[in-house]
Amino acid sequence: MDKIFKWIYELLKWLAKITGFSYNEINVIVYYIIIPSLFLYLLSRIVKNYTIILSFLVFIFTTLLFIKNFKLFSDHLFKKSVNFLNWFQIIGLNYIQASVIICVFIPFLIILILLLYRKKQV
Repeated sequence: MDKIFKWIYELLKWLAKITGFSYNEINVIVYYIIIPSLFLYLLSRIVKNYTIILSFLVFIFTTLLFIKNFKLFSDHLFKKSVNFLNWFQIIGLNYIQASVIICVFIPFLIILILLLYRKKQV
């Protein structure tokens, strides 16, 4: 799990470097916007109703309009995310393990299920 965590961490740092966003901003963009958008897009394709993804995108863009300082917002949300992942210590998972399970394995599994379900429909 340490290798997966380090690889993802380095990827997010690289994305931060090439985009000019901070690491925390990239983390929020990826885990709170891009990945949920992908889930909802795939779900929209399955149910053949794009209102789901369009509503989410309108919600995100509207919310972004009201955030005066995205860096400060991202720093706060990132801290809350770290606190959430640290909470998994009560079941024996450290921060790295919880991060990989919650932020890598579960999203991957959800995407895989949605893709397989979609393929089954076609």
